[in-house]
Amino acid sequence: MPTASLDDRSNLWDFSLRQYARAGVADACLRLQDEHGVNVNVLLWCLWLEQRGLTLDAARLRNAQKRIHAWDEHYVVPLRQLRRRMKTEFGGADPDIEQVRSQIKQAESLAEKQLQSLLQGLAHTWENPGTANTYLSTAGENLRFYLRQLNVADTAISELLALLGK
Repeated sequence: MPTASLDDRSNLWDFSLRQYARAGVADACLRLQDEHGVNVNVLLWCLWLEQRGLTLDAARLRNAQKRIHAWDEHYVVPLRQLRRRMKTEFGGADPDIEQVRSQIKQAESLAEKQLQSLLQGLAHTWENPGTANTYLSTAGENLRFYLRQLNVADTAISELLALLGK
């Protein structure tokens, strides 16, 4: 099956929104984030790369993590922590506080979109124009590679892949 160029397919953000909206996927991703330190944006990027026939290896993963580290650490994670802390401290009963939390969640989402833009840009540097990429033979191989780096159990990986239809 030939690989379409990156410009012919959905961008990473749109792809991620579709995957994250699948039944059970958001909960599974958040559990991996909270229990294993998984970066959900990187997780979804792994799947997106595979859809394009791009293989993730240790050097590419390190490069990606280095590329997004400062943005994630200084903007995405603090917004998430603030939003969660407000929920813990104030609950969800006060509509004024919920409006503030909603705005923070929107800012967090925009920060994640920027992080994904950085990741998508890396994939553009890997593609060799005019050459079809070879599709990975095993569905979910990039995802497995990334999650195994974080010592996620194979059963948890298989459960997530099943939710994703892989």
